[in-house]
Amino acid sequence: MKQFFFLILLTLIGTVGAFAVSPFWGIAVYYLFAVLRPQYVWDWALLDYDPQNKIRWSFYVAVAAILAAFAHKLGFIRVPEQEKSSGPDATPERLPADPHPTGPFTSAHVLLLAFGAWIGVSYLGARNQELAAPWFWEYAKIFVMFLTATFLIRTTLQVWTLFVIAALALGYLGYEVNATYLDMQHPRITIYDSGYGGLDNNGAGLMFAMGVPLCLFVWEGVDRWWRWIFAALIPSLIHAVLLSFSRGAMLALLAASPLFFLRSQHKRYLLVGGLILFLALLPRMAGKEIRDRFFSIEQYEKDESVQGRFSSWQVAWEIAKDYPIDGIGLRNASAYAEKYNPEAKDRTIHSQYLQILADTGFVGLGLYLLALLLVWRSTGQVRRATRNWTGPDQRRAYAAACGVESAMAVFCIGAVFLSLEVFELPYLLLLLGSQLALFIPPPGERMTEHIPVPVEQPQMIES
Repeated sequence: MKQFFFLILLTLIGTVGAFAVSPFWGIAVYYLFAVLRPQYVWDWALLDYDPQNKIRWSFYVAVAAILAAFAHKLGFIRVPEQEKSSGPDATPERLPADPHPTGPFTSAHVLLLAFGAWIGVSYLGARNQELAAPWFWEYAKIFVMFLTATFLIRTTLQVWTLFVIAALALGYLGYEVNATYLDMQHPRITIYDSGYGGLDNNGAGLMFAMGVPLCLFVWEGVDRWWRWIFAALIPSLIHAVLLSFSRGAMLALLAASPLFFLRSQHKRYLLVGGLILFLALLPRMAGKEIRDRFFSIEQYEKDESVQGRFSSWQVAWEIAKDYPIDGIGLRNASAYAEKYNPEAKDRTIHSQYLQILADTGFVGLGLYLLALLLVWRSTGQVRRATRNWTGPDQRRAYAAACGVESAMAVFCIGAVFLSLEVFELPYLLLLLGSQLALFIPPPGERMTEHIPVPVEQPQMIES
């Protein structure tokens, strides 16, 4: 019951708040739903009130956010003074005094939106449009909200708010998984067999792995006592990755962890915490079954799952050669895989990059990879501009840039082995990385905190 009423409350905040307070409220609640995935996580608690699971919580909030954005742009909604002070037409309390000279878009925005447009081209040319349709609409929702949020997120505080929301949602999910595992009466591991949050065990494991750097850099970007809540969530997220039995997620987290250390400004804490985790907690967290699962990577030549991946990768490459421009169509590869390899019949291509290549051709994959590189460049620019932060905006921008960069490193490594094209968390992080670049000065200008200029008062003329 409490989950159902909590969702009602959040939906009201996102829909009514988008019109009554700020359109950003709709964006914030939408992305909370996108990361939390409550219709899957709490399905057991919602069945009594929504037996067929037809309540589209995020859809209502998304529509409200889009309509509120149009109303705001057309002047029907007045922006509160505290928000107007940080809008593009006023002297904002953000990193530079004016918006980025390119306007509301950076080159990263343009490439991501171009990739979204190419998805539409691939859908129109799909061998089987009926099979491609559900994936096309998922993509459409992602990019419509991406575009809407691009116009509405105008301050570093708003970027930081979404960053904290994503970290908090993933931290909560990690806690839930551990609570189920440690249940004294019915301890169980369900991720490997049933997945979690509407994702299979590999997707769920990668989701938890991405939460580790997000929680780490929220801890670094805050100087209040509650920062330690996020630090405490990190071990539970690592354990959730282990409980997923996903070798791809484990490997991605392990391979990306040196980047977390490199970007951190509290390396001593990380060394001590990592040592404690490794010596005291990890042996208990990673039981024999988990250790055997991870180290089975060494025996990939005998592993049927790994060999199946190799055969599906070969199928993706052959499809791409036959359909090099716009691909065979969204998720059409599985339906036609038997033509290229009978053993790959109905098999998913377990690689984000090869799945995109087969679905959308070399053009689609090129746009996707170039967009990733441009967001990586944007976060690097923000890090360099805010490395020696002196104020809260700069501290938050630095922490958010490091967190986006680190979490996307986890995702990009894991995506080599997993297909998660419509998993919305990476697109949220790409959005945040792109938006941060709007709030740094052009090259050559020095980063400074904004200091309001006093208005000179007119003098009275004595008669």
